[in-house]
Amino acid sequence: MAERCVLLVGEGNFSFAAALCGAVGGRVVATCYEREEEVAARRRAAESIRRLRERGAWAPCRGAPRVPCAEVLTQDGEVCVALCRGQGGTPADQPRREWHNSWQVVAVAAGAGFILSDVHPFRAEAAHGYECTGYRGFLELNSNHPVRTIKEKLTAVLSQAFPLQSIDYCLSLLLQGCLSAGCHSNIFWVLLSPEETPSAEEMASGQANAILFSHVDFHEDTDENVQGRCQTPKQCYLRPSLLPYAQAVIKSAAFVPGTLYVFSGPVFRKCLVSPYCMPVFHEMIFVCAVSRGSENSCIQMVVDKIKTSIHSLHQSISDSKLSISLQEAASMETAELSDFTAFESQLGKIQFFLCMKTDTQDSSEKGFCVGVVRTARYEPADNDLVVVFASVNLDLVAMLICAIDDWRMLWTSDARFLRQFPAGELRLFKSFSLYPPSYVHDVSFWLPDGEQFDDVAFHTIAREVSGEAVACIHLLDSFQQPGTGRNSVCCRLTFQSCDRALSRGEVAAMQLRFREEISQRLRVALR
Repeated sequence: MAERCVLLVGEGNFSFAAALCGAVGGRVVATCYEREEEVAARRRAAESIRRLRERGAWAPCRGAPRVPCAEVLTQDGEVCVALCRGQGGTPADQPRREWHNSWQVVAVAAGAGFILSDVHPFRAEAAHGYECTGYRGFLELNSNHPVRTIKEKLTAVLSQAFPLQSIDYCLSLLLQGCLSAGCHSNIFWVLLSPEETPSAEEMASGQANAILFSHVDFHEDTDENVQGRCQTPKQCYLRPSLLPYAQAVIKSAAFVPGTLYVFSGPVFRKCLVSPYCMPVFHEMIFVCAVSRGSENSCIQMVVDKIKTSIHSLHQSISDSKLSISLQEAASMETAELSDFTAFESQLGKIQFFLCMKTDTQDSSEKGFCVGVVRTARYEPADNDLVVVFASVNLDLVAMLICAIDDWRMLWTSDARFLRQFPAGELRLFKSFSLYPPSYVHDVSFWLPDGEQFDDVAFHTIAREVSGEAVACIHLLDSFQQPGTGRNSVCCRLTFQSCDRALSRGEVAAMQLRFREEISQRLRVALR
């Protein structure tokens, strides 16, 4: 009988590989696509790698070509996939996750000619020494990213004032449902392939489980095109807010008035290119139901704790002054609203904006809105409770505290960024890319007859084709041609990366592709 050989891919800290190596017969080979020093920096990984190397089971393969598993499996070989609970997308998954929030493992396997032959639970306790790492994002347990540090500080301080419950289970990145017409242009729509789309039966029976955005949409839709989108199951979009999940928890039987519920995770919104305007950021939402008449006291307590936390973090690393104020939404002029606040206003009525300003900013600047506070009536209508919602843009708070002047730096894969925050300690950021080259490109075009310039779509295409290498976009000129009535626009794009040096050649390629994309997708005529 041939010796059994097990190939492991996708390990986090290699604790499972080390445990398996000492527990099964045959040969175990553990691989990774990263440099060994990168892997060894993870908690307990160095010890696991040492044990694997002693048994001849360590085979780092950075730079090796990818080979389809179907080509290397033996005749009776198997592919074992370890997933979180519910991620398989099959009837065997309990609870069964949303169709768009699962691997749909049967359909994926079919692409390689495989079938699902067995489903059984993974028992972590049986693998001695195994330590789950899970997804290693900004907010995860082992992350030392400043965004996570701020999130943990806010949670700790608020837990001293309220009974607190963190909602840390997996929240779907995709949503379905109707949007207000004002939100439509800021949404990242996702077109699903037929095999990913839930059937009518799944939608009717609730198996698809998509959380509807109508839970938090306080506006009536008047845009017929938006209404039309709501009728098509294939039309999903990346979540622009965590409010739908907050509303879902409020409606659940497990919701306890007086308890502060905390949600956090990335949200996605199309926006104009700007150092402080983010197409993706980490939102933190606090939700609490209180007796009618006491909502203002609740708001004040939540805001005071948020201000205390932020002041404490800022004072520990900087001598500059930081002011945080709560401004009534009714006093804010429309012209003063940033992309962030304008979009929040479209989600529903806002009572207050939470604003931050440092003394390093221009005295003429009004500061940045980093959060909003709103209230809503608790259902049923005859209930004497009011729900308070407070949301915070964690990424923007991190930028202002740590003096990071470009949101893109928060998402860099360059290890020199996180090295500046050892063990999650906040420090003033020092750029490791000095005098990065920048390149200017002007583009002029005629708009389609009868159409207005869609600046959000224009900026979004620039982000896409450049991989976020466009630092700013300015409108240089616009005019209407006499006689024909045709409208012309001229914009200037500045290409500059925040963490690397762009070459003239790669920027030229970006410019060419950008011109092609706006011509095809915006139907403009280049001049």
